[in-house]
Amino acid sequence: MHLDNNGVELAYDDDSTGAPPVLFLHGLGEARSTWQPFLPAVARAHRSLALDFRGHGESAHAPGTYFLEHYVSDGLALFDQLSLDTVVVVGHSLGGVVGLTLAQRRPELVAGLLLEDPPLYWDEGSAEARPAVPFFSLLREFTQSMQARQAPLEEYERTLAAVPSRGGGAGSGGTGSMADLLGPERTRALALGLARLDPDVFLPALDGTGLRGVRRDVAVACPVLVLRADPAFSPAFSEAHAASFQAVNPHATVKMVPGASHLLHDEQPDRFLTELESFLVEVEPDNSSG
Repeated sequence: MHLDNNGVELAYDDDSTGAPPVLFLHGLGEARSTWQPFLPAVARAHRSLALDFRGHGESAHAPGTYFLEHYVSDGLALFDQLSLDTVVVVGHSLGGVVGLTLAQRRPELVAGLLLEDPPLYWDEGSAEARPAVPFFSLLREFTQSMQARQAPLEEYERTLAAVPSRGGGAGSGGTGSMADLLGPERTRALALGLARLDPDVFLPALDGTGLRGVRRDVAVACPVLVLRADPAFSPAFSEAHAASFQAVNPHATVKMVPGASHLLHDEQPDRFLTELESFLVEVEPDNSSG
């Protein structure tokens, strides 16, 4: 399915029915396909929505607009064009920052937020952001090269099979390749995302401007669960960030997932689904406090 956001065509999935709907938002360089393993379970009780941000997945490329403000507008376009009354937002990384901003801008629409290792405190040149810059630079060069020669999807998958994992996974000890860590289905989803994205989506991440405008000082009223990565695997959302976030949002729950890196939902899907299903029970209308 597709919608138009001021001339930018956005791809999304819309499955099943039920309230509140659940909107899944992916991270930088990924696509809505990263959520596919979770949608059937969620769709049993909830309308399940997954969006490709501009420049990602099957959405249109829009060079020069790969900033937080534009990604937020993509989410707002989906809210408005699908006439959503309330929605639970599940966001990984960039998607988590977008989700928080949506809840700040449209508090009447967001019934709950599940944020997965969101880089909310990544200022330009921050200690947490610096290690990610070479990684994003390599991803941009890799995708440019592969797309220029129209490499087949299988080559993307073979390359991921040769890339050392950046971290966790239950019992992995941080060893093995990305493909070992993710398994065949999630490796293919990541490969498909890289094959389709605009390599320029990484430029704002490289110069530190991609998340400009994020408001860390504005609280949200809805229930919030933040899942953060293990400190051993370079989390985007650290213990210090958790303290800062809960100072503004004292009702928020923050959980560290042992053995998980930034790709938490890919590495530990069973744990992630358990946390998600429990959170959805918490925010269902019959269980709300009004």
